[in-house]
Amino acid sequence: MTDALLIRIAEALERLAPSPPGSADLAAAPAYVWDGRAIHAVEAFAPVDYALLTGIEAQKDALLANTRRHAAGHAAHDVLLWGARGTGKSA
Repeated sequence: MTDALLIRIAEALERLAPSPPGSADLAAAPAYVWDGRAIHAVEAFAPVDYALLTGIEAQKDALLANTRRHAAGHAAHDVLLWGARGTGKSA
């Protein structure tokens, strides 16, 4: 086999099974986004003040406790955010 053929084979294999992305330092930024292949730090992150969420104290407490359990590596429930368009579900 020629060197050119070996290079073509190696490049084809890399396209079929690319190297896994490097790991992210999750303590380096307050928020991240997944693009389908790798995780990236969010450049402009504007957190919502938790105190602005009024009238839903029981739900806030349950969500915060669930998130803390998940962050500690314990079992946690899935969460479905529901509401009309533009009401800040992804904020």
